[in-house]
Amino acid sequence: MDNIKKIKSYAIGVDIGATNMKAVLFDGKKVIADSVLATPRDTIEHFLIMANALIEPLIEKARQDKVKIKGMGLGLPGIINHKEKRVINLPNLPLLNGLEIEEKLKEKINFPIEIDNDANCFLLAEAKLGLAEKYNNVYGLTLGTGIGSAWWFNNKIYHGCNYGSCEIAHTLIDFTEPITLEKAYQKLNQNNPAQLAEEAYRGDNLAQKSYAEIGRFLGLSLANVVNLIHPEVIIIGGGVIGSSDLFFSEIKNTMHEYIMNPEAKKVKILKSKLGELAGAIGAALLLS
Repeated sequence: MDNIKKIKSYAIGVDIGATNMKAVLFDGKKVIADSVLATPRDTIEHFLIMANALIEPLIEKARQDKVKIKGMGLGLPGIINHKEKRVINLPNLPLLNGLEIEEKLKEKINFPIEIDNDANCFLLAEAKLGLAEKYNNVYGLTLGTGIGSAWWFNNKIYHGCNYGSCEIAHTLIDFTEPITLEKAYQKLNQNNPAQLAEEAYRGDNLAQKSYAEIGRFLGLSLANVVNLIHPEVIIIGGGVIGSSDLFFSEIKNTMHEYIMNPEAKKVKILKSKLGELAGAIGAALLLS
C-alpha cells in the first residue's frame, strides 16, 4: 500500500496496429497491467466499442488500486496531426482516415487524450526508458503488418512541418513499377510475417529467401537513412522482431555495402529492449 500511496496517477497507453490493439496501465516507470484485442476493421462503431473494451480492465485495475488515471495516450499506424488530435492517413487502417478520434473517444472516456503516430510512440519509449536513453540522434523502425519509423533528435521526436516525416515505408525501392518498401515487404511476407517465419524455421528455402530479401530491402532503405541523417543508433522493434535472426545479418551487410561515409558504417543497430508493449508504453508517455 505504501508504494501505491506514493504514485500520484497512472496513465493508459494504447498502441493500435492493423492486426492487434495493445494497451498498458503505466505508472511512469513500469507496466501495472496490460490488455490485447484484435483490431476491428469493419466499422468505426465496432472499432470504438472494442477500443473501450480494451481499456476497461485497466480502468478497473486503477480503481482497485485507488489510483487516479491522468489520461490516455494513443498511437496510430500512419500520419497523425498530434496537435489537432486528428487522423490524416492510416494506409493499413483506412477505416479511421479523417476521424477526429479524440472527440469520438471522449463520448465514452472522460479523461484527457493525446495521440501520435505509433512508431513515434515506440521510439519515445525507447528514448525515455529503453536503449536510446544515452543517445541524442536515434532512428527507430517497427516491423509488423506494415513498417513504421521515427526520428528522435535533440531530445524530442521530429514531426516535420506537416506531421508525415520519417516514413521510410513509403520510400521507393523500385522506380520501374514503382514499388515502395512497405509494398515489397508485404508482398514478400504475403501479409503474414508470422507464418512466413514459421515456414523459414522449418527449413522452407523459399521462405528463407523471402526473409533474406526483406533484410536486403530494409538494409538498402536504412543505408539511405544513415547517408541522410547519420543517427548514432538505429533501434528496431515490432511484432516481427522475434524472428529477426532470419534477416538481421542481411540488414547489416547491405547497410555496410551502401553507407557512403566509412565512419558512419559504425552505426549501431539494436533490437528493442521494451518488446511488443513498447508502442503502448510510449503512448502512455505522451501524458508526461
